[in-house]
Amino acid sequence: MNTFNKIAGPLGLVLIIIGGITYGILYTSIYSMIPLILGLILSVYSVIMNLKLSKTEGAVRSTKLSINAGISILFLAAILIFCQALASRHSARFDTTENKRYSLSSETTNILDGLKDNVTFTCFFKETTRGKRQLEDLLKEYSSKSPHIKYRFIDPDKKPMEAKRYGVTSYGTTVVECRDQEEKIYGTTEEKITNALLKVTRKKKKAIYFVSGHGEKALEDTEPSGLSQLKKAIGDENYEVKELFTMRDTIPEDCSVLVVAGPTKDMFPQEQKMFERYLDKGGKLLAMVDPLSGTHQLDSLISHYGIEVTNSMIIDKLGKLLAGNYLTPVVNSYGEHPITKNFRVASFFPQVRALRKTTNADKNLNIVTLVSTSPSSYAETNVKALLSGKTQFNPNEDMAGPVNIAMVASKQHTGIDVNTGKKNPSSRLVVFGDSDFISNGYLNLSGNKDLILNTINWLAEEEDLIAIRPRNALSQPVILTDKQGRVVFWLPVIGLPALIALLGIMVGVKKHKAA
Repeated sequence: MNTFNKIAGPLGLVLIIIGGITYGILYTSIYSMIPLILGLILSVYSVIMNLKLSKTEGAVRSTKLSINAGISILFLAAILIFCQALASRHSARFDTTENKRYSLSSETTNILDGLKDNVTFTCFFKETTRGKRQLEDLLKEYSSKSPHIKYRFIDPDKKPMEAKRYGVTSYGTTVVECRDQEEKIYGTTEEKITNALLKVTRKKKKAIYFVSGHGEKALEDTEPSGLSQLKKAIGDENYEVKELFTMRDTIPEDCSVLVVAGPTKDMFPQEQKMFERYLDKGGKLLAMVDPLSGTHQLDSLISHYGIEVTNSMIIDKLGKLLAGNYLTPVVNSYGEHPITKNFRVASFFPQVRALRKTTNADKNLNIVTLVSTSPSSYAETNVKALLSGKTQFNPNEDMAGPVNIAMVASKQHTGIDVNTGKKNPSSRLVVFGDSDFISNGYLNLSGNKDLILNTINWLAEEEDLIAIRPRNALSQPVILTDKQGRVVFWLPVIGLPALIALLGIMVGVKKHKAA
């Protein structure tokens, strides 16, 4: 009995701590209360027995000190239990990786914030199926951002009827459902999940038309100069991508955005008038005009909206360092506009011409600079001399940096559409002095892809899709110059061992002299 009295107090404290932590994890479960209650009973019993057995003044004082210590421990345990319960119910984490590879992209966050309908992910994975843990962690992040995200994992071997109902025939299949829409995906990346989320939540696909017939870059071309990768990227944003031969066809009613991507031949006057009518009715046009293209009709159309496409080519010293030549400006300066909001990624523009605002621009136009070069660049206006390999800044003729690479013009039309009874939509025009930056060879370079997709989303009035897209978990090798490589080799491989050897010799010589 004396032995039990001695261990009752410490045992009670241990049970209180265990019960408190268990209760913090299991919340209000009745089972988590058992060790907590037993611990309290043992602690009270220990205090009572110590008071009864304390006969001397020293023993009473010792008992009181023990009681005070026990109460202090209880308070500390209560604080720890409270902190643990708070942490388990309101967890927070921080992604310290350079490219935020373990955080949801801003595009995904924007889409989740705008969800109004429940989306269910039914994942058919065995416990041993590769990627299950990764997908589970990712969907946990999605559901923490939106209460409309629901998910469940099903082992198709244990529940074959569920797999048959969804038409699932392979492990690692995820079925995404929203209302009557359904999409199957076979990957565990954020990009695939977000793309599927877009497809099942968008009620109708908008159409993006690419003009053809003037030497524009081709959508189906898989060569470095083609646009096959851009076509796929736009399709992943849940748009329909089509070609439009404007020499023969009129602009369809379902055209959300009309794209002219690097024409090498000029359009006819009839086409220019058709484009003007399209814009005047609230159309959305994306024009990318390369240097030396000779597209006077298109240039005239663009100038009607207050943007001048100059006959020039931009020279950038920074491009020599990062891109290998002076004709590829590397820019990280963006205007205040929804397209480039929070955009902090560099973009590459191989062989680009400068843009500027016309002197007689309509006052009703809202003209904004979207992308501009660094102050160390300039726009060479003597293009013939540049083609022969000669260029030097002439302050009387050339345009000093920073110069504009991309500009936006918008115009809000007043009145009501007599056909729809709705307010007339605003006209939107975005102009780039280059089209190569969207080609297969450059699209995935730095921020090029995000920039062009943000532009299309803004033109299509899908502002919630304007963001930085999911990042791939790619390795990031350290690239050293020759000088840096020599330092890295000589310092740890030669320098430090030599220093240690020298110290050893000095110690040996000193001991030898002392002897």
